Amino acid sequence: MKCHTPDCTGEHLNGTISHSVIYRERTLVLHGVPAEICPECGDAVLHDETLIVIDDLLKRKARSKATAFHYER
Repeated sequence: MKCHTPDCTGEHLNGTISHSVIYRERTLVLHGVPAEICPECGDAVLHDETLIVIDDLLKRKARSKATAFHYER
């Protein structure tokens, strides 16, 4: 997929990122999140399915005192 960043000519490639989320007044970091990443500018796009999994993960894990989690389907 072509990058959406203005003036960038890169093409997004599949990869993984660390993604931070503010959830219930806490900042949580999710590692290993699948995304399409532009190698030129670093723009990352998450698919709808990934966002649904993240939402479910946050609901299940947010009671934990941990601030970092690994993305799991």
